[in-house]
Amino acid sequence: MSYSRPDETWGYEPPEAPGADEGPAWGDAYAGNAADGHPDAPPSRTERRRAAARSGETGAHPTGSYRTTGADGKEDHTLPPPSPALLHRLPAIAVTIVISAGLVLGAQMERPVYAAGIAVLQLATVGLVTWVRKIEGAWVPLAVASALAIAADAAAVAWTPVSLVPITWLLALAFGAAVAAQLIRRTHVGVTENLGFTMLLGVAVCGYACYIAMSRLGSAPPAMYSAVVAAGTAILAARAVDLVMPDPRINRQVTRGAFGIVIGTMCGTASAAYAGLVIEGPEPSHAAIGGLLIALTAVLADLACGYMAASRRIDGAGAAPNPVVSAAGPLLAFAVTGPVVYLLSAYYMID
Repeated sequence: MSYSRPDETWGYEPPEAPGADEGPAWGDAYAGNAADGHPDAPPSRTERRRAAARSGETGAHPTGSYRTTGADGKEDHTLPPPSPALLHRLPAIAVTIVISAGLVLGAQMERPVYAAGIAVLQLATVGLVTWVRKIEGAWVPLAVASALAIAADAAAVAWTPVSLVPITWLLALAFGAAVAAQLIRRTHVGVTENLGFTMLLGVAVCGYACYIAMSRLGSAPPAMYSAVVAAGTAILAARAVDLVMPDPRINRQVTRGAFGIVIGTMCGTASAAYAGLVIEGPEPSHAAIGGLLIALTAVLADLACGYMAASRRIDGAGAAPNPVVSAAGPLLAFAVTGPVVYLLSAYYMID
């Protein structure tokens, strides 16, 4: 019994190298026919490439070309897309820097001011992630998640003693509101998907509210700083590596490199350990282990936006603009990381 390796080059065409076996006899055989307009003369290699470029058959890629059209010449949305342009991938780096600096520096301000800044991040996350993953009845997740964001921020600022209990209760109420909203929709197409996506956004906005609660804990902020540094460094390293080494992809339909995910997680862990040395509070060993979990959560949540965009494109619903997908990744990553940062900062990284 022999094993035949499956074809993994579907939709991917590496650049053609000039063949050494094509001597003068090959060109001379058809040179006269082409010059005379002979109908049986096959197109040359250059002519085939020019025709493919005119029809949009190939897309620019550092190591080759990803076909975007099928055999019939029409665009096939099931084929792997080419890598986005450089300017379309830079928003992720800018957003990561802004969020990391805002979470650390904003914790030094008054709680209402900090909560207002967190609310901006929450609403941006709700809007951009909904844009990336277009679903039927999008007004339900937009309305429920936005109302939950305001309520969770108010509870995180005013509730005494500091606890995640009120935020958890609000999340449960939001789930009930999401179920009730399904009953008043005009159509009931995609009810399960709508409900699941609404709860994803609910967890995301509650995750940002966790940062407000942590800023009120006396001994937790130093551990929170090292955790935010770990998440920010992991995302920055992963995105930076993608700029220079986008291949091999983590998935052919997702324009993210596998090297970036691995290197980003390692850099996030190292940065957390170093932060434990320079920041008074968490032990370096505790900070390193916590940083590993936080960095892994951050890079995977960032990667999830790429999968959401790919699934929408494969379904034929069109894809959100690349800058939107790029910016939505870090926003969702810091949101999902919030509960992990709270639990590790409050119960593990500090004594």
